[in-house]
Amino acid sequence: MSLPTSLSKAKASRQLKSLSLDLAQIALDIGGLVEPTPICDGANTLISLGRGDFLGAGLSALGMIPYVGDLAKAGKFPKYLKTVEKAVTLAKESTTAAEILTPVVRRVKQALDLLPDNSGRQLAAIRTKVDEFLRTTRAPRVVATRLPDISRQFVFRKFESGKYVYHEAAGRLGVPTKVKTNRSKSSQSSISRGSGDDAGHLIGNRFGAPGGVENLSPQNWTSNRYGSFKQLEDNWDVLLRQGTGVEVKVVDVTLKGESRPFVRKVTWTEISQGGAMTKKEMLFMNPHTARSRNLQDIPATVLEPQFDNVIHVDFGTGQRL
Repeated sequence: MSLPTSLSKAKASRQLKSLSLDLAQIALDIGGLVEPTPICDGANTLISLGRGDFLGAGLSALGMIPYVGDLAKAGKFPKYLKTVEKAVTLAKESTTAAEILTPVVRRVKQALDLLPDNSGRQLAAIRTKVDEFLRTTRAPRVVATRLPDISRQFVFRKFESGKYVYHEAAGRLGVPTKVKTNRSKSSQSSISRGSGDDAGHLIGNRFGAPGGVENLSPQNWTSNRYGSFKQLEDNWDVLLRQGTGVEVKVVDVTLKGESRPFVRKVTWTEISQGGAMTKKEMLFMNPHTARSRNLQDIPATVLEPQFDNVIHVDFGTGQRL
């Protein structure tokens, strides 16, 4: 069946154009969930304003604020589902409509593929309908799009307080395999060469963080590869793949005059799909290994086993740890 050829053809054309814009906005909205920068949401705001949809423009602009925007967009999911259902119905009724809508539905599919596989029931329903549309139109399989580079969203700074130097990294973690990785072997080598330590990432490469020296620090090689901090990163990996958001701050502390941090403080917030936030923190020591002591010619500071020793560090919060 083809589109109407009577006087209703103009009306049908306008409806089809409106539906195409609705689908384009869905792709941009979802893109904003993956890459929380003003790019996707800014483009979506312009579309909304151009259509006279000032409420939609307000919600899209709000999406430029990480998490607040995500929650605002969550209220749109029922509308998204109705829009895709309408596209499926039209595609079954009209080969012309199917041909026009297929490219933009494929964009929605590409955006959905960048979200965690377990993104909740509402997005699962949208995914099902998008797949139904593509089966109906027999569209070619959607090839994985270029992974988004979210490295610019992470913030780094160094500052001093008292006898300590602080190296801080903060940001919202990307979902592993859904974001571009940015490992730099040359940067890592410049930190670790000849030291017996690893050049450990403050925020792991798999989460989309930068690979440069701003995100690297000398780290006990066994802790970096097998220890409790690695286990924490693995736990974040699982949470992210299940659709839980994770926002972190990692602070390495070094004594003035030294180049190797001796302790790392990690605070993070887990954000459920429903928006509930849980804050957590952990401390990680960064002791030397036999390898790093040997290569850096550092003698052991104690010769006997030590128990119940506590190192007090001021992290700028006014609290003693």
